[in-house]
Amino acid sequence: MEEKSLTLQQEADIKEKALKLKVDKKLRKVFPMVVFGDASCNEKEFYVAYMAEPTFPQFSKFMAASKKDEVSAMRTLAKDCFLDGDKELVDNESLFLFGLMGQLSEIISTRQNVLINL
Repeated sequence: MEEKSLTLQQEADIKEKALKLKVDKKLRKVFPMVVFGDASCNEKEFYVAYMAEPTFPQFSKFMAASKKDEVSAMRTLAKDCFLDGDKELVDNESLFLFGLMGQLSEIISTRQNVLINL
C-alpha cells in the first residue's frame, strides 16, 4: 500500500480551521481527523472531519450503546461529535468503518493518571 501524507500547507490549513472552530464554538478541544480516499473508487484525495470532545450526555449515550453494539455506538458518537468537514466520513459505511472509526478513540481517551495506594 502506498504511504500517503499531507503537505505542510494542508496540515496548516486543517489546524487553522480546527482552531477557528474551537474559538467560535467555545470548545475545550477540537480533533481534526483525516482519512485518505481511494483513487480506484473515485474518492477524494483526503477527507477531514472536525470532531468535538464529547459532552457528558454524549459520552453517557456512547457508553450505554457500547454495551450492546460497539460499532453502532462509535457511529453514534461520531454523529454526535461531528462539527464540520466531510460528513461522508460519518455517513458512508466504508469511509466510517475503515477510516474514521479507528481514530475515534482519540476523542474518548482518558487523561494520564495515577492511583496512589495508601
